[in-house]
Amino acid sequence: MDERVKTPDPAETTIARWIERNVGGEVVRLERQGRWRPAWYVDVIKDGLTRQLYVRGERTENFLPYSLAREYRVHGLLEAGGVRTPHLHGFIDELPGVVMDRVPGRSNLGTAERESNREAVRRQLVEQMALMHSLPVEPFIEAGLRAPVSPRAITLSFFEDVYANYRRNKRRADPAMEFVANWVLRNAPQASEPLRYTACDAGQFLFEGAQLTSMMDFELSVLGDPLMDLAALRIRDQWEKLGDLPSLYRLYAERTGRAIDLQTIRFHTAAFALGGALSSTLCMDQFLAAPQPDADYVEYSIWVVWELKQALEAVAEHAGVELAPLQPPEPGASWLDEPLFALRASIEHAPEADAVEAYRKRARQSVVTHLERVAAYGARLEADYLADAAGLLGPAPATSDEADALLEAYVRKAAPEEDERLLRLFHTQVSRRAFLLAAPDSPYISGLVNPLIPIS
Repeated sequence: MDERVKTPDPAETTIARWIERNVGGEVVRLERQGRWRPAWYVDVIKDGLTRQLYVRGERTENFLPYSLAREYRVHGLLEAGGVRTPHLHGFIDELPGVVMDRVPGRSNLGTAERESNREAVRRQLVEQMALMHSLPVEPFIEAGLRAPVSPRAITLSFFEDVYANYRRNKRRADPAMEFVANWVLRNAPQASEPLRYTACDAGQFLFEGAQLTSMMDFELSVLGDPLMDLAALRIRDQWEKLGDLPSLYRLYAERTGRAIDLQTIRFHTAAFALGGALSSTLCMDQFLAAPQPDADYVEYSIWVVWELKQALEAVAEHAGVELAPLQPPEPGASWLDEPLFALRASIEHAPEADAVEAYRKRARQSVVTHLERVAAYGARLEADYLADAAGLLGPAPATSDEADALLEAYVRKAAPEEDERLLRLFHTQVSRRAFLLAAPDSPYISGLVNPLIPIS
């Protein structure tokens, strides 16, 4: 019999020691969550009772201008302000990691058992968002959040943080990113509200039955315009269904007394989605420079493409431009078909010892699925992109990288009158990239394939 013993994970040893020292009791279960981000479920027995905890670790590729320690401070202020959040126990500096209670419930309101439950949770979500937006900003400033002064700077609070970080760290040309960034900076409206706490990546919560059990994930928090949170709901709604968003906006307006300007929400949709794409691009660059075993290449790629696609579609909505859907080409045969078949077969028979190994297996399988689509469609789609670039630039670029570099230089000099032409070109190209990532079983399939749902 094989008597091999699993080597203790140093991170798990650190977690167990910290919890037993600071929370008390005995750690009887410590299980890594099966996902790209390090996180652990922990059970502790104290005074004969079992307490369930959750440890949220730092991102493997830390591509954001915000730290986990900053999120911990924000979380503490929200808990103190009465927002429904998991109770905090402390911060593990050595890991780093945030230790909190594990709260019952699940995400994705689209899985609610009945419509009455969904509507009850939606109303609680509005209440929680209104409460968050009403908190005094001074403690958040003391916790390290930047305080923009002018109405335009309030509008651009999150975007300017991530765009500055992107410009400092970018490694390759991306003309579509440059186009939307220029559009955002040219079209930013003046904020109509004073500075307020804003979650940015809004709409993240757990629910159970008709009860919203917890708001969660505050790492993108800024002091800015609360309408940005309403815009961010449109992005999350593409895979975690929140129901009819205009009616949710009306609930928020009734609760807060604030006017909801849909054109401003359209602007914030473009700015927030692009902010996510800019950050995800840096994540991908870090992965390619120093791959980590728990990284998910396809999911990282989807973040970039899906968020950029939503940003372009929000620009079109704001400008009143109707975009044409992509017409996919016919698949072609490839000499890669047999090697990819063999690779898929070997991965499918790999063991799944625990949740982390199961996650890694799914990540590898997703790469094979993506490569199969690239083999079938990639050459034709690249030729189409080069032809589109030549139609604007004149001589045809030899490669996609050359086209990207030339188009980015073109975008930097382009007048606003060229926006519609560039918008159509870049949306078509990003839709091609989305098509190559749109595996039928992807949780992001709706956003990759379908256009952003307009608001009115």
